[in-house]
Amino acid sequence: MDGHGLDQGAARTAAELRLQLAQMTAASQLLERTARDEKSRGYLAAMNQSICRMLRVVGRLELSARLGEEEPRLERVPTDLGALARELGERMAGLLEWAGVKLEVSAPEGLSAWVDRELIRQMLMELVANGAAAGKRVTLALTRQGGGAVFTVEDDGPGVPPERLQYLFSSGEEAVPDWRRGGVGVAVARRAAALHGGTLVAECVPGRGLRAAASIPLEEAGEGLLREPSTAWDRGGFDDELVALSALLPAQAFGRPAEDV
Repeated sequence: MDGHGLDQGAARTAAELRLQLAQMTAASQLLERTARDEKSRGYLAAMNQSICRMLRVVGRLELSARLGEEEPRLERVPTDLGALARELGERMAGLLEWAGVKLEVSAPEGLSAWVDRELIRQMLMELVANGAAAGKRVTLALTRQGGGAVFTVEDDGPGVPPERLQYLFSSGEEAVPDWRRGGVGVAVARRAAALHGGTLVAECVPGRGLRAAASIPLEEAGEGLLREPSTAWDRGGFDDELVALSALLPAQAFGRPAEDV
């Protein structure tokens, strides 16, 4: 296996994990029908939390394989970037309240582009999750700069040392998404921007947080960029935002009120 993908053995492992997680999810859904007391619901919430965290690991493994291909599959469609950012931000903001993190979103109307919608969503989820892991206040903003759209995610965390920042946002081999290494979220975001002809850059002052900016050109997709449709992640019935934030949220966020069971 080279640094840009997974060997067949790892791919088979991911498929097997998907099968096992699907069975665990089915069991959890059946148990929810009979879980009436608070203790039982607590156990189920913890189980769902573990399932979501494993789904995130498997999903990253599969996404690393996809983005590491010589010609990654892109499914570009005309997308309202502002609506995408607002919808995603609203869903993530509600979930992040469980972790005591406030997410604010600012996005204009009428800013559209031909993009792989799911890949852009994944890029934003990774950047917001990274910001939420660092601080208690995160902002997601979309602006137009020249011929491009710029997504900016900023947090109020302690920041990143200059040597670490250079490592995470460099253009070298170490920036290729790889589920085996730390910083894979940043690598995924950087690769997603690059595949759209854009860039991901960051700046910070230690103690004052991190500001990451992903630029996406607004021109229409050219010939040859539309590949075979990519397969969306199977999240076992869990919201993708819940899976993306599963490493940050408490177990209570994965339960359901008794009246919904």
